[in-house]
Amino acid sequence: MFISTVSWDEWDRNYNRGDVMAVTTWDEVRSKIEALDGRSRTLVTLEGDDEVHMSIGGGAGRYVVYVTFDNEDFEYLVDRSRDGSEMESIVVGGQMGDYVGRLCVGLPIVLQAARLFGETGEVERLLWERDDVLEFA
Repeated sequence: MFISTVSWDEWDRNYNRGDVMAVTTWDEVRSKIEALDGRSRTLVTLEGDDEVHMSIGGGAGRYVVYVTFDNEDFEYLVDRSRDGSEMESIVVGGQMGDYVGRLCVGLPIVLQAARLFGETGEVERLLWERDDVLEFA
């Protein structure tokens, strides 16, 4: 495995009882992702060395996923069949947020992207879109 740990949240009202564990198999990672329910379990993070990680938020069939290799540049998994005008509300990290529709993807594509990243540290470039949020000095 390219990643060494997986972390997750598990909300009990306003208290996060999530945890971190070392991983050695894809099945360990997949079970954490599939447990996301969009209510109490809303975020899973796959962690490699240094600041390399993939975060998967949401649940119940709607997910927002990003990957970063330096914790400065972020790329989001996208559903290119959707346009950018529609918005969806998804709970990520215990907080409701509004996301552009093309950033809200289904479980099959999430599992495909997470498995490739988890095992090799690679991403399939056609499925990702760079976050071009402007930073002001």
